[in-house]
Amino acid sequence: MASLWVVVAAALLVLGCASSGATARPLVGAAAAKQPLQTSRPYNIAHRGSNGELPEETAAAYMRAVDEGADFIEADIVATKDGHLVCFHDVTLDDTTDVADHKEFAARRRTLQVQWANVTGYFITDFTLAELKTLRVKQRWSFRDKSHDGTRTLIPLLFW
Repeated sequence: MASLWVVVAAALLVLGCASSGATARPLVGAAAAKQPLQTSRPYNIAHRGSNGELPEETAAAYMRAVDEGADFIEADIVATKDGHLVCFHDVTLDDTTDVADHKEFAARRRTLQVQWANVTGYFITDFTLAELKTLRVKQRWSFRDKSHDGTRTLIPLLFW
């Protein structure tokens, strides 16, 4: 019986390899023209809002991105110490808020291992939503417009 299966398998292999003219052939003419992967215009996705001129992850940055034609807003979400969700990109508050100016939070600066690297700063997970609301956001990079620094807060996500 085992030899019958070997014969059948061999026959199927031979039949499968034999061409009956139905093999794939190269496309010619118009069919050979390259087709784009996407036929509509590319999506405009605003990462952290319009963060070039307004502090990132703020309502103003999101609204500006929409005004500028963004199809989607890509927001980063982080949980606070008391379980609230806020729109924030980093694990620390140092680069984009005035946390270092708040003496009441000075003892919270610490070093943790994040993705196999030691990171020192004020970690957002060490703050409650009420505490975060006392902070003001600022531009991350010195070459960006600083006129909006200190005028906005982080965005809490409200769920009902």
